[in-house]
Formats: sequence, C-alpha cells, structure tokens
Amino acid sequence: MKNKLLLITIFAGILFLSFVNGTPEPQTGTDIGNRIPAINQPLVNGAPFHSDSLRGKMVLYDFWASYDAPSRIESARKKELYQKYHNKAFLNGEKFVIVSISLDRFKTPLMEVIENDSLFDMYHICTFEGRESEIAKIFNTTDEMKDYLVDGDGRVVAVANNIDDIDKNLARLQR
Repeated sequence: MKNKLLLITIFAGILFLSFVNGTPEPQTGTDIGNRIPAINQPLVNGAPFHSDSLRGKMVLYDFWASYDAPSRIESARKKELYQKYHNKAFLNGEKFVIVSISLDRFKTPLMEVIENDSLFDMYHICTFEGRESEIAKIFNTTDEMKDYLVDGDGRVVAVANNIDDIDKNLARLQR
C-alpha cells in the first residue's frame, strides 16, 4: 500500500512539473488564443512586410475593400482608433499598429481610397486577387470582412466584424 501511494505521489509530481514550465505553445490559426498565421507579403508600395516584425506590438489585422461600403464607413473610425491607441501600453504589447489588408482586385481604386481617406498611418497589403486570395482564405474572410486583434506574442485576442468591438477590446487590454 505504501509503495502504491509513493508511486502515485511521484507520478502526480512528474505530471505537475510537466505543466509548470509555462503555457503550451499555441497552435496556428485564426481563433482566439491561436498564434496568427504568418503574413509575408509586400506592401502596396513595394516594401517588404513580415508579420513577425510587429512582435511586441498590439496589431489590428483589418480586412476590407475599397468597394465595400461598410469598410469605407469604418475608415474614419480606424484612423480615430489609431490616434487613440498608437502610443499606449497593453497587457501584452507596447504601441498599436494597423495592418490594412485589402481584398481589392484593382490598384487604382485602392490607392485613391487610401489617399482620399488619409489612411497613411497603416501598413497596406493587397495581392489584387480579391476574396479568392490565399490570405483571404487563410483568415476566413472570403464571405465577410473581419478584424483580428493580435497581442505582442502574436496571439489572437479578439475577432470582430466591426471596429467598435475592437475599440472595446483595446480599452480592456490597456495597461
């Protein structure tokens, strides 16, 4: 009986210690808690971009299109959000940046909207493949536009269909 109890205690201790060294590595995906899939696409201005370069920052991956009326309406709110939070500290991230991922097919209308709406403080990515692009498929945005809020470790902390939900989450996560 003593040996059984000792064996159970040792086994429980080993099991406990296997979980003490930290949280398990999250899987890659677009659900809350997952590590965001890597994005390695050039910006619309031709500059290279890799999502790993934003580690340590709170990042909004905003899927939109210049032809989509709700996206255009939210453009002003995105600018306000950036102004409100760009220099703030968060529970797991310093500063706030927006990665604007357009699902447009044509460059001229996209560039006109960026210019007309003064969306200069964002990283702009577009493959010009529309909703059929690989990035749209990976992020499940082929049917509806979504926003992904990602913390400094690259984990998804919120998924929303409107910018007001992102604002609430940023306020909640602010230090």
